[in-house]
Parts: sequence; C-alpha cells; structure tokens
Amino acid sequence: IMCIFVPHDSDDQAVARANDCPFALSSCAFAKDPKRAKALASKLDAGMSAVNDLEGTTYLSQSLPFGGLKQSGFDRFAGPEGLRGLCTVRSVCVDKLAFMRTAIPGPMQYPSKGKGHLFAMAVVKLFYGGSVLDQIKAIFSLIKASL
Repeated sequence: IMCIFVPHDSDDQAVARANDCPFALSSCAFAKDPKRAKALASKLDAGMSAVNDLEGTTYLSQSLPFGGLKQSGFDRFAGPEGLRGLCTVRSVCVDKLAFMRTAIPGPMQYPSKGKGHLFAMAVVKLFYGGSVLDQIKAIFSLIKASL
C-alpha cells in the first residue's frame, strides 16, 4: 500500500510520485471534489482505479476486469475484457448519483482502530459464505467489528 499525501504538492506531482512505482495493480484517488478525484484516477498507472472509495469496489464486482500493469502483471480475467489480454483496460468506479454516495465503512477508515481486518473478513463471509447460517454469522461479525 502506498499513500501519497503531501499538502504542498500539486496533483501532477502526486500522480508522478504514485506512478514512480514498479507495481500497479490497483489505485484509489480521494478528493473533496469528485471531478478532481476522477481526474487524478485517470492519470494513475494501474489496472484498476476507484474514485473516493477503496479499491475493493473494483474487484468485488465480478463483471469488471481484474488485473494490473508493470510488475503487477499484464493481463485480465473476468468480464469480457478478460478476452483482450494484450490491451490495457481499466476499471474506474465513480458515484453517479449525488444523493447516493459510497462511503468507506468506519472500521476501514484511517486512522485505523484495529478492527478493519475483522470487518473485511465479515464482508467476504457475508457475500461468499457457504450457507445461510454462515451469512447470518457474518452479519453479527459485521456488527461486532463496527462497535
């Protein structure tokens, strides 16, 4: 995980700093102005980008292409784009409706309170649990990790 946060840097300097990395699987751009965050995300060298959200949104949707650039690999699987392995295809997730904004759940926000991993594991179990009982347990785990 690389976090680029230097208040006096310009957006171009921050993008250059982020792109000066041999790995480029996924990226996120955060800004108060969603248009600014989207512009930043479009300049980041990465196989997937999320705008004002965690990169998890780019791989939790199984219909989006998954893959990276540079030393993170060059190819895609999932989605129709998986067939275009020699192309550079990107996923960019943006909130389309102003009144419906995605937000990073409290346990996953920085500064960390030490429960983010428990919350993330519960989300995975909720969506991919083998049974209804597993999913019910996951809901209780989500509640516990949120407190």
